[in-house]
Amino acid sequence: MRKVDGRLRLAVAAASLATVVAPARAQQAVQVDAGSFEHRVGEAYVGTETFAVRRRGEDLVVVGRVTRDGDAGALQSVETGMRVDRDGHLVRYELQSREGPSNRSVVSRAGARLRVTTTSDSGERFTEHLADDRLLILETDVAHHYVLLARRLRAAPDPRAVDLEVLIPGRGRIVPLRVNRLSRDTLTVGDRREAVTRYDLVVGGEPTNLWIATDGARVIQVAIPGRDWVAARTPRE
Repeated sequence: MRKVDGRLRLAVAAASLATVVAPARAQQAVQVDAGSFEHRVGEAYVGTETFAVRRRGEDLVVVGRVTRDGDAGALQSVETGMRVDRDGHLVRYELQSREGPSNRSVVSRAGARLRVTTTSDSGERFTEHLADDRLLILETDVAHHYVLLARRLRAAPDPRAVDLEVLIPGRGRIVPLRVNRLSRDTLTVGDRREAVTRYDLVVGGEPTNLWIATDGARVIQVAIPGRDWVAARTPRE
């Protein structure tokens, strides 16, 4: 299996999703969080993910790269970028394949609607959805996409009462998200123990576990038990 060089953590700052990252006018970027996740299915390593979260003016920009081992050992990688305004409303989202099968998803906001354009080798698909305040963008197997959900849960007086929906761009559909319960926990990141809150979620009928650092909204681990998939935060080099 091939792992991505740790230097990619720095390269993510130069992600080519310029239409998402570039501000309308020059603004100083302030880094909020950055790091990487290792993906596993069972005991097998299947990929690496690097990401950065930055504040530009009043907007929040989240960029990342996910690299996985595909069929017959071929490397597959995608870059993602998301920009939301001060109220957490989506401005624009993009996903672009860099290696492996051609794939591109764009979600753009136009007034009260979100337009989703998905392009692959099989053609182009368009869907539109209402830009509801409860709506989040989330590819469920991309760990850094849970950053905005983590911020919503941290801000809620009772996360179990949060009423949210998730737009999954790759599928072009919206599914409900609910929090069944939360509990205190600890996870090991490198050689240190991290105090976390575990959220047991159901995303579109699929049980999902999310661990968020208790000292903020940093995502430490995501798991989808039905797929035997886990994305765990790795220590900084």
